[in-house]
Amino acid sequence: MTRGVTFWNDETIELINTRFIAAAVPTWTCRVPGPEGEFLRGAGIDKHWVTSSGYMSCVSASGRLLGRQPCAEVLEAFAELPESERAPGAIQVPELKPEEAVIPRPPAGGLVLRVHARFLHREPGGELRRATTADFPLMRDEPRIQESWQLFLQPNTEFMWLTREEWQSLVPSQPVKGNQLNVDARIVERMARFHLTPQRATTSEGGIVDRRSVKTARAVLIVDDVSPSRIRLELAGHVHWGSEFDESQATSPNGPLAQGFETPLFGRLEYDRTKKMLTRFDIVAPGDVWGRWGDANGKSMYVERPGRAPFGFALELAWGDSPTDRIPPGGNGRYVENTGYFAAQEGPGPRKP
Repeated sequence: MTRGVTFWNDETIELINTRFIAAAVPTWTCRVPGPEGEFLRGAGIDKHWVTSSGYMSCVSASGRLLGRQPCAEVLEAFAELPESERAPGAIQVPELKPEEAVIPRPPAGGLVLRVHARFLHREPGGELRRATTADFPLMRDEPRIQESWQLFLQPNTEFMWLTREEWQSLVPSQPVKGNQLNVDARIVERMARFHLTPQRATTSEGGIVDRRSVKTARAVLIVDDVSPSRIRLELAGHVHWGSEFDESQATSPNGPLAQGFETPLFGRLEYDRTKKMLTRFDIVAPGDVWGRWGDANGKSMYVERPGRAPFGFALELAWGDSPTDRIPPGGNGRYVENTGYFAAQEGPGPRKP
């Protein structure tokens, strides 16, 4: 077995970028009926999936399994295929019919936001910088752990979806400089529960934040500038979910305090009045996380730090010029379909400020 620390190196990543087309496929899609499931089963992908140890499935466009990880042997196997299977355009993949697609697409007329997440470190004077493995006490004296965890400290990107109705609600119908507009509570709550979650954003451990755990999720838009062609809006808000911070209990490892996250929101939106579309949607959330980073067994993870530890998010408009811009929130269509992503959940919501 190839260990993750040796497989995921610059050489292999460069090989994938230049000689392969990388795709991440949710495991459950191999079990569904229809063209997508049939292709995956025919290629044997349903029996072997990418793991942290480096295993992948390398498949030709015709559905032939060529190997289990990108390497020279896989490229040789591809070169041995008949021209009818490897020449450019030789394999024509028909467009899926709407009823055949199992991965949901962004809502019609809606918006897609890229959500970037990263571990940060606060210097004694308060300045923020990107975190390194030496900033985490649980891995500071563990060279092997530092090597295997350094990839988790790199920026991570996923996607947030807004419906047409939701983003249009952010644009004042009669803008006047200085006026304020409350952001639809559904948008800020979705951001808090599904996207501003350090644990899920970087380690894929932990679930969606329970709606009852959201203590504050609010934002306002302030009209900053108005012209015949453009409306510029400033955003300010606040999100807090999980536990209340208690420094005496925010210890590590395996401290008694449950995880919590709190962050201000700062942003700028710009609306093109001629094109009738948002052309800028930037939000930063320089927050703090604390408490237990429970793994699958509820134990502390190596990225846990005592006290309040800085963790940042940044959101920007995705223009749809890359296939990755169509990846569903959470990287999995069921994240959208089975969790009430667009709908308000039952039960009490965030406390009023």
